[in-house]
Amino acid sequence: MESLFAQSGRLGGYSESVSRQKGKPTDSAGVPKTNDDTIRVETDLVTLPVRVTSKDSKPLTDLKQSEFRVYENGIEQKLAYFSSVDQPFTVALLLDMSYSTVFKLNEIQSAAMLFVSQLKLNDKVTVIAFDEKPRILCTPTNDRKVLRLAIEGARVGSGTALYDSLDLAVNKPLANVPGRKAIVLLTDGVDTSSGKVTARDLKDLFSEEDVIVYTLRYDTYDDVQTNRRKDAEIRYDDDDRPYVFERPRVRGERETDYIEAREFLDMMSDATGGRVFKVNSTTNLNAAFTRIADELRKTYSLGYYPTEERRPGVTYTLKVRIYRPNLTIRTRDVFTARPN
Repeated sequence: MESLFAQSGRLGGYSESVSRQKGKPTDSAGVPKTNDDTIRVETDLVTLPVRVTSKDSKPLTDLKQSEFRVYENGIEQKLAYFSSVDQPFTVALLLDMSYSTVFKLNEIQSAAMLFVSQLKLNDKVTVIAFDEKPRILCTPTNDRKVLRLAIEGARVGSGTALYDSLDLAVNKPLANVPGRKAIVLLTDGVDTSSGKVTARDLKDLFSEEDVIVYTLRYDTYDDVQTNRRKDAEIRYDDDDRPYVFERPRVRGERETDYIEAREFLDMMSDATGGRVFKVNSTTNLNAAFTRIADELRKTYSLGYYPTEERRPGVTYTLKVRIYRPNLTIRTRDVFTARPN
């Protein structure tokens, strides 16, 4: 799957984000026709989250607005908005409480508390737990006691409404929240119970929103298979010969479901500029949460008003340049103008 992360090119004395829209059909203006991997904007202002790291992968925190150049379809745009690093953020912490994660419940709750403990005073968190349906356990707050009670109050149920939960997070507690916003999702990624919301719906939704999605992915496949084997029965055929009977696999138990889940989580991180971390130990969790908090604070926000009139439904390419060599620039590289 192609990433929307734009890697820097070393071109003389500057670095630039490099589009990965290779081989895609274009219209007569050279604009890609596909709606894949795009940003749609509600207003004329186009915003881009931009992370910049040095050759040794350390984030750069001293860049000034004057050092950035943004180009739309090759035409330089005047920056109308610039936000530097180390700003407070609001996070929707989504906890997968479906039966498949019952084997990881203590780890998930401990991990959630670990993340909260790393936040600064002005950072806020809303907690959403989900099984067959999502439940908002607390609205955005920086009260650590409230957050602890919300996390401890999460209970395991049946079903997994992952897609519905992501949709709820954007349209409810994160709606109209100013500043930097992110979703931190602890899950195996397998959806079994969402109603009207699909993976494609979410891709379209998040292409319109300035919300970064980070996932801490638990692999529960082996646990689920072990539990299935425990439920197996000894039956006998017509000749009275014993055999092991296992009920047919349902959604959420098949290997293909887990492959689809990994692809979905990768797609969400690519579409929003986030990351997926595979969880396998407490140490791994601590490192992942530290990195997420660090990245959220060290993300630049750039915005501009396009110099040309928008054509609804048309995809426009974006490029960010910084006139320093040997940098890695991560940002979105296209957006699609919404119909009026």
